[in-house]
Amino acid sequence: MNELESDVWYIVRTKPKQEERAILNLENQGFGVFAPELTVKKVRRGVRTSVVERMFPGYVFVKPDDIIEQFYKLRSTYGVAGVLRFGDNIPKVPQRWIDQMRGVDQLTDEQAPQIGDTVEIQQGPFRGFLAKIVKLDGESRCFVMLEWMQKEVKANFSYKELQFQ
Repeated sequence: MNELESDVWYIVRTKPKQEERAILNLENQGFGVFAPELTVKKVRRGVRTSVVERMFPGYVFVKPDDIIEQFYKLRSTYGVAGVLRFGDNIPKVPQRWIDQMRGVDQLTDEQAPQIGDTVEIQQGPFRGFLAKIVKLDGESRCFVMLEWMQKEVKANFSYKELQFQ
């Protein structure tokens, strides 16, 4: 890696549930801090909602002026558990990776079904049948309506058992 020392970021591990505290304290000390977040679509109690989550929970990217001089300052910051290391080696993250992550601000789960979608059943006795989603049941299951023996039948399937059209 031929990166200038000023174009390098390091990874800091935060204490459990103290990411915000660590970020605030690192910024107050003048460090460049980056904690990427994603907006993901989730189904909770049958309702699709947008939720903001950390891309790397428990970790924060930090850009110190000089890691050797500021290592102990980083390590002793409130909310920080330590600098990520592998033995004596402290991994470096190039600036271009951080720039790429800054461009990723929203992740939409294109595979997540919506009410009214048509799906094909992939497993079980109804394999190959087409069905219509009528209700979402949590994050991994849904109710579908399918036609079987000239009747409409309501069934509950895991998303893994369905192929979305």
